[in-house]
Amino acid sequence: MTRTVTHTLWAMYGTIGAGTEQKPHRHQSIALDYIVECEPGCYSLVGTELDENGQIKDPTRVDWESGCVFVTPPGYWHAHFNESGAEARLIPIQYAGLQTYLRTLDIRFA
Repeated sequence: MTRTVTHTLWAMYGTIGAGTEQKPHRHQSIALDYIVECEPGCYSLVGTELDENGQIKDPTRVDWESGCVFVTPPGYWHAHFNESGAEARLIPIQYAGLQTYLRTLDIRFA
C-alpha cells in the first residue's frame, strides 16, 4: 500500500472554499474529521439515505468549530458546507488504507 499514513489509516489535508459545498458522498470506512480552522457557517449533513434528488434524507446537522472533531459512520451519506466568507480547513482520517488495498472502500457520490 502506498500514499497512506499507515497500512490501515488514510489522512488528507483538505479545504472547502468560502461559499462552496462538497456534494453528498459515502464510503465504507469510518471517518474521523478534525476541523483545523473555520468560521461560523461551516457544517456537515449526515444520514443513511438519499432522496430522489440526490440529497441526504432526514440528515443530522453537525456544526463545525475550529478544533472540533466528529465521526462519520461507515456507509453513511455526508456532505460538507461552507456558508462563511472564509476558507475552511480540515483533516479527515479514515480506516481506509487496508480497505483501499482490498478494494472494499466503495466510495460513492450522489
